[in-house]
Amino acid sequence: LQNYRNELPLSKLGPEPFDATCNELYEKIHKSKLPIKHVLLEQNIIAGIGNIYANEICFAMGLDPNTPASNLTKKSVQELIDVSCKILNEAIEQGGTTIHSFSANGIDGLFQVKLKAHMQKICPICNGPISKIKIKGRGTYYCPHCQKRRR
Repeated sequence: LQNYRNELPLSKLGPEPFDATCNELYEKIHKSKLPIKHVLLEQNIIAGIGNIYANEICFAMGLDPNTPASNLTKKSVQELIDVSCKILNEAIEQGGTTIHSFSANGIDGLFQVKLKAHMQKICPICNGPISKIKIKGRGTYYCPHCQKRRR
């Protein structure tokens, strides 16, 4: 089936970061008051970003995960796409991220050794503490000093 993305339930998915355009993503989020971390986990808006990668994307952008999505400019949305692609590509090259005792067929991904925010205690930039909060019921790790809320 060549047009599988046109079939339910896959037709409800947003584009993956690799296929997303700035204008398309900006149109989907610019009126949303939801935290950007919450929006990154909404597969109907942008597909393929899970909790760990959402934390790492926000960290790499220096973006407070509580920032309302509506506060992102078009320039920031393009940065979000670019950073998402970079982090996902790095994770793919490393075989993904294996946390705790999970492994797929005995094969562990190696990206977890590159995590800068998720499950970390100390920020690799400022050496300050990484905070853990809940957003959309998910553990959210961020550095309150290095990650600023966009206005």
